[in-house]
Amino acid sequence: MPESSRDTVLLKAAKYTAIGLEFPTTVAAGLFLGYYLDQYFHTKPWLGFVMGLLGIVVAFYRIFVLLRHFSRDSK
Repeated sequence: MPESSRDTVLLKAAKYTAIGLEFPTTVAAGLFLGYYLDQYFHTKPWLGFVMGLLGIVVAFYRIFVLLRHFSRDSK
């Protein structure tokens, strides 16, 4: 496999890995933050629920931004 072709394959793999890791880590961060805020403010389960939903919304937004950025790079 030529060097430039290998670099292209590795670059694509890195991009899709970033997308695959971005979603669950963003959602998990929202859930953990909500859990700890619930513990601190004694509001169980409300802040966990709200922060979990916010994490999902932010994760979809980040995936949209990354895909748009990656599609612009491929042109």
